[in-house]
Amino acid sequence: MSDGHASDGHTAYFTPVSKLTELTMRDEFGVAVGKIRDVVVRWDGGQEYPVVLGLVVDSPEGAKFAPIGAITNLFEADAMPICHHQMGVWERRQGELCLIKDVVGRQIVDIDGLEVFRARELFLGFVYGALHLIAVSGKKRSYQVVDGVEVLAKGKIVDWATVQPFGGRDSELRLKMPHEGLRKLRPGELADILEDLDSVARGELTSQIDVEQIADAFEEMQSEEVGDFLADTDPNRAAEILARMEPDEAVDALRDLARSDADEILSHMPEEVSAQLNRLLGYPEAMVGGFMTTRLITARPSETIEEVRTRLRGSYSHVTEIDAVAVVDANGILIDDISLFDLATVEPGSHVSSLISGLPPITLEPDAFVKDAVEALRESRRSSVVVVNQLGIPIGRVLADDLVDALVKSSGFHFRLPWVR
Repeated sequence: MSDGHASDGHTAYFTPVSKLTELTMRDEFGVAVGKIRDVVVRWDGGQEYPVVLGLVVDSPEGAKFAPIGAITNLFEADAMPICHHQMGVWERRQGELCLIKDVVGRQIVDIDGLEVFRARELFLGFVYGALHLIAVSGKKRSYQVVDGVEVLAKGKIVDWATVQPFGGRDSELRLKMPHEGLRKLRPGELADILEDLDSVARGELTSQIDVEQIADAFEEMQSEEVGDFLADTDPNRAAEILARMEPDEAVDALRDLARSDADEILSHMPEEVSAQLNRLLGYPEAMVGGFMTTRLITARPSETIEEVRTRLRGSYSHVTEIDAVAVVDANGILIDDISLFDLATVEPGSHVSSLISGLPPITLEPDAFVKDAVEALRESRRSSVVVVNQLGIPIGRVLADDLVDALVKSSGFHFRLPWVR
């Protein structure tokens, strides 16, 4: 039943766990002891390849533990001899996992392949003379006979060192620290993984990685998916994540929650943030106030271009929400809206006033509708339009991509009513 190369006197180098459960354990006299039920590994959540400690054997006297060092001729025959007196009663100890019971059927993230699957087959191999868990597959492996030898059929097998496993509730099957590869994923890649995980695995993953990274990933997901996650998340953690999302994206997610759940999350946010989100929730989705972003960069005519650029650099994490700078007077009233391209192509020592066109900027009010926003963008030939209140003070910005989302929703008549307090 060898599936690999010889190593340290053993013929089996790459062996599926499921093949072991087909074997009978015998003592040194050839007497059957019992059938192999499971493989036990040492687990502290930090090893690349967990070492095998022994086998669980179903014997007539009950479950027995066969330490790996007491087993001879491992994998060489249909029955594996063991020194019978070295077997003891099986009792799980802290820091141990049973591969079939605890790992098979659990969700696994292949970091390199950006794929989520359930473990269906696990593989053992010798590393520096000791037997370890070294690989996993999402499919039960098939076998074929080649030149009279049974070998593993071709199929994708994933290196255990490149995966992030997830256990069930109260399971020890988790990494001590999230796999380093998760921290290097782009927001869209992490979003795809989160969407494929079940609620338990998703909660486990998001409880371990950086809140900013989760917020960025959630902005790439459908609001319904984010809402489902938030409904199963501790309100404090949910509030922390939403507070770091772009306001319009956070509002979309809150709309997909029951009102009581959303209010609970908002109550755990800083007062300034919750007040801002509540204001946006007060507009119907069909109105500009319901899909605008409140992320704004403003400037005064007397400022230098370099001063404004410095402020922009401090908002780099919101790059997708900022494509222009709103110029305001001493009372905060909008004078002009200057594109980032214009700011990038003039001398740093120049003043903002040198870029002001003198023409009144095209604006929207928060109670304008989708069709009004379409017309404003068409007329301005810009990628965004500033939203002002009745006094002419900027309060937000309608971005072209958010308008597209609003158009899609309006075409399906899926808009929801505002929150009325």
